[in-house]
Parts: sequence; structure tokens; C-alpha cells
Amino acid sequence: MFVLLLLLAGLSFGLSIEEAMRTALERSPVLKAMEERLRIFEGMERSALAFPNPDIGFESGFLTTDKRGRPSGRAVYLLEYSQPIPLWGVREKSRRVVAEEKESFRKAFEARRREILAEVYRSFFTALMRKEIVEVWRESVRTAEEVEAFVKKAYELGEVTELELFRARRESGMARVQLKIAESLYEASLKELSGLLNTEVDAVEGKLGDVPPLRETDLEEAPTVLALKKRIEAVGRLIDLEKALAKPTLSAGFVIEDSEEGYYGLRLSLSTTFPVFYRRQGEILQGIARREALSRELEAELLRLRTKLSSIKVRMETLKKEIERLDGEIIPRAKEELDLALRSYRLRVITLLELSDVRRRYYELLVSRAELLGNLHGIYAEFIEIGGWR
Repeated sequence: MFVLLLLLAGLSFGLSIEEAMRTALERSPVLKAMEERLRIFEGMERSALAFPNPDIGFESGFLTTDKRGRPSGRAVYLLEYSQPIPLWGVREKSRRVVAEEKESFRKAFEARRREILAEVYRSFFTALMRKEIVEVWRESVRTAEEVEAFVKKAYELGEVTELELFRARRESGMARVQLKIAESLYEASLKELSGLLNTEVDAVEGKLGDVPPLRETDLEEAPTVLALKKRIEAVGRLIDLEKALAKPTLSAGFVIEDSEEGYYGLRLSLSTTFPVFYRRQGEILQGIARREALSRELEAELLRLRTKLSSIKVRMETLKKEIERLDGEIIPRAKEELDLALRSYRLRVITLLELSDVRRRYYELLVSRAELLGNLHGIYAEFIEIGGWR
């Protein structure tokens, strides 16, 4: 029992697609950096609502000088305090600008999150595809070695020539080479996936034929579209803010100064700007132009997403039909042909060259099927960027 427990503890299970997606969200340095950048808006919101700092002035000096230009007479003192008063809802308008920019960044963050998930999904199923190809070539090696063993025995009995034995050895050798190449490609794909997940991945597990269906997607709610919409709203808020800043500003305060009679006087003050020449027209025009440019970008993004979604649907439908045809007709027929060729060769009905051709075509069909499934998952990865992970 203890030995059995040790054996079970030593088993190494491969990474599933769900675990890969979860790990990517938890460990991606890009997403962690964007999460930290969200905190910038906390400071921006505080700055937007901050009350303007007052202005304080202090003066001290002499009113007269003597003939030599030196100060004479009584020193005078003056203290001036002025507090700018935000009018026209400037603070609230500033807060709304920051709020819209924050929401735009959140949507851009979601878009980047989906891009990373799509990249991880594509990399995972590339590794899973290569793992299946490894199994195909491993099976190819097994059948090639069985044929070689049969030919060797027939050669020892004097039933075949040495040339046929060399041909059988060459076929099994080529099969082992193909297996080695497939294994190296699988290991390379695991390294790529490890880099994306920021952790070591030794193996992947899953069914290559399980492709999630495309679900209905409202492109108006796509993260890139929502990010642009929020940016447009933020620019609109900024234009409102610039219009408010173009209006006169008001400051209130007081002045304390001493008098010639020896007592201090207090005066209240009100001051305002008189915006005649400038009135922030340049900033307003820039905002209007930027809003118009973002509106055109929004139209272009919606067109791009619609075109991409249509392309995804067409390509997935085409590949699914081809895979169904392979599974339903071509591969079963090729398997029957291979079994028949193996029996026929043992009965000396066909030559080793004919058997090798049938065997090669069968395993190449299996490799093609795995590659088509890999391409199908690659197309679905494009959909993840639009519709999200299921």
C-alpha cells in the first residue's frame, strides 16, 4: 500500500486549459502592471477635487529715505491674503473628466486581458497539437519497427533479400527521426507556454478535438469599442471643463496694514479675471478635433471587429467540415488500407515499397488532422479577443 501511495504521489499531471488561463490572470506581469496603473487615477481624482491653495503676501519697508538714500522714518507692514474661489462647477467637471478616463482605462485593461488570454489559449493548444503529433509519430515508429522485425526474420529464413532488410531499417530510422523532431517541437512549445504563464510547464493535458462553440457577441460591448466610447465621453467632459475655465474667475481675501497713527487697518478684497483676448479657445478647438478623430476611430474599430468576426465564422465552419470529412471518411478508409497492406505484405501480395507508401500516407493524414485542429483553436483564440473566454 505504501509503495502504491509513493507511485501515485510521483505521477505528474499535465496542465489543463482552465489552469493555464487562471495562471495567466494571476501571474501575468503585464496585467499586474496595468492594475498598478489604475491607482494613478486615485491621485488624479483627489487632485481634481482639491480646493485651490490661497495666496499670501507680506511686505515690510520704509516709506522715506534720507539724502543719502538710506531708509528713514517709520517702517510699515502689510499682510495680504487671497483665496481663489472655484466657480462654474470646475471641480465637479474635473472629477468627471478623470472618472471617464478611468473607465476608458478599465476597458482598455479588459481588452489587454483578453489579448493575453487569447495568446495563452493559442500557445496551449499549439503545445497540445504537437503532443498529439508526437503520439502519431510514436505509433508510426511502433509499426515501422514491427515491419522491420518481420523483414529481419524473413531475411534470416532466406525469404527476402538484404536490400529489403536495409529498406525496412531505413523506414524505421526515418520514423524515429520524425518522432525526435516532433518531441523537440513539443518541448519548445512548452517553453513558450511557460514564458507566457511565468511558471514552468512540464506537460499539457486535454482533448484537442474539444473546440468551444462561438457564442453570440455584441460588438458594441467589446472592450476596445467601450474604451473608445469612454475616451470620447472624457474628451466631451474636458471640453465642458475648458469652457468653464474660460469664464471669469473670482478670488476673495483681505489686506492688513498699519497706519501712520499706529493702528492696523483691515480691508476686504474681491478680484476677478477679465478674459477678453484668449478664453482657452485653443484648448476647446483641440478637444473638438480630438473628439471627432476618436469618433472616426470608433467607426473603424467596429468595422474591423465585424469583418474579423465574419472571417472567424467562415474559417471555423470550413475547417470543421474538413475535419468531419477526415474523421468520417478519409482516415477510417486509410486505416483500413494500412491494415490490409500489413496483412498483404505478410502474405507477399504487395512489396515493402507499397506498404511504406500506404503507412506514410496514413500517418501524414493523422498529422494533418492534428494541424487542422490546431488551426481551428488558433481561430478561436482570435474570437477570445472579441467575445472573451467562455
